[in-house]
Amino acid sequence: MNVEAKAVQEQTTTMSIIKALIIDDEPAALEALKIKLDLYCEKVEVVAVCNSAKEGLQAINEHKPDLIFLDIEMPWMNGFEMLDCIGDNIDFDVVFVTAYDQYAIRAFKVKAIDYLLKPVDKDDLVNCVDRVRGKDKNFKRDQLTELLLEMEKPLSSKRILLHTKNAIEIITQSEITYLQADSNYCNVYTQDGKRIMVTKTLNSLEKMIDPKVFMRIHRSYTANINCIKKISSEDGGFDVILLDGSILPVSRRRKEDLLEVLGRMENN
Repeated sequence: MNVEAKAVQEQTTTMSIIKALIIDDEPAALEALKIKLDLYCEKVEVVAVCNSAKEGLQAINEHKPDLIFLDIEMPWMNGFEMLDCIGDNIDFDVVFVTAYDQYAIRAFKVKAIDYLLKPVDKDDLVNCVDRVRGKDKNFKRDQLTELLLEMEKPLSSKRILLHTKNAIEIITQSEITYLQADSNYCNVYTQDGKRIMVTKTLNSLEKMIDPKVFMRIHRSYTANINCIKKISSEDGGFDVILLDGSILPVSRRRKEDLLEVLGRMENN
């Protein structure tokens, strides 16, 4: 091979490499996705991994990626808000990585937006990367606008899938009174008195529900704040009493946050 042909080949090879960022506040999910990209997507080079939207914005400016794998629910700023900050300067492709159920992701399908469901399946990842490589345009602001319009239905009225050992329960978020951590599982308590043991951790399940409605009040409990009937401070402790009579403990470091949230509700 002569020098000119070799140079062309090297240039072609370089151009075919996709520079990618992964942005996800969940370290385990972030690392798992990076490993799968390294193992199964040889044309993708992960140039940076970021644990927050803030880090992501900095990395986008520094690395000028071709592709971003973007988590949606993150503290401080979610994935949609991060893209909104970038505005009309979105010159990369976006693959949303989400724990949303099949009803919520209808919006992604309708708008032909690439997404991956957590936990990310190897074959889904490979197919998604192939689709991205075959595109002739990048993610545009109007796609984000259309997606948000499609998803404007309040999260509290959206249905979620709860995977148990033997079945799949489908409920709306408004039916949930509180969640309770149970080792690597989570108990979901509903307003009709049902307890559903879900094969997800409390942290994972919290990513599927509306953070404006559900609040972590204790390391083992997340409560629907609309179901709180009374606050008790007897015996030196601090508890909330729900509409169904359930009594949940509130940790000291969560107490002020809870009072602040309930205070804002009262003012509204």
